Amino acid sequence: MNRAASMISLPLLWVFATGCGGQATQANVHLRVFEVPTQVLRLHTSAQNPHRLSGSAYSVSVVTPNALNAMLQSSGANPRLLAERARVINDWPAVMDTWVYAPSYAGMRPDTICTGGGVGSLGVRERGRNLEVRLDYMVNHRGPQGQTLIESKIYYDYLCPEGGVLLFHAPSHAPDGSSRLHVIAFEVTRANQMSAHADLSTPRQPPNILAYR
Repeated sequence: MNRAASMISLPLLWVFATGCGGQATQANVHLRVFEVPTQVLRLHTSAQNPHRLSGSAYSVSVVTPNALNAMLQSSGANPRLLAERARVINDWPAVMDTWVYAPSYAGMRPDTICTGGGVGSLGVRERGRNLEVRLDYMVNHRGPQGQTLIESKIYYDYLCPEGGVLLFHAPSHAPDGSSRLHVIAFEVTRANQMSAHADLSTPRQPPNILAYR
């Protein structure tokens, strides 16, 4: 190959290599933050779950959208939806993201009201035919008197469980002493795909070793 041909081919190889690395894609991100009794979450997660995040108070599980809805509508369990938001993103590796909650529901006793939120970033890209997601947040969850119940980081950088929901969950102390979990649910779907609410086969689970930090 002569020198002129080499000078032309090198930039083309660079473009090809970077293009194969994946690119941002438009996706819907549906966030829900809630508290739920421990036994309710265990009822709706498989035996393969959960995977504990290294250096974090949270573990991660993957469930179907139907299982998430069942948790939120569990009869007699009194799940507490603290925050809910949907947004469309097309950024990689990350776009800044924040959510906060300070509920003051009518009829709710002051000693049951929790506050908190998350500050961090998220990104979604398509790599090959796969959807990848990156979530990086510092989470605070405080009790009725402002006491810190959870202060921890969550980080996930892996394939998105299409047809599934990522659940990050950590123990939280309920005012009545019962066993409850603080849950952060991310449901990510391609922008041209409706959220799946029909029964699905078990979504792909994260491996035991992930790029968590």
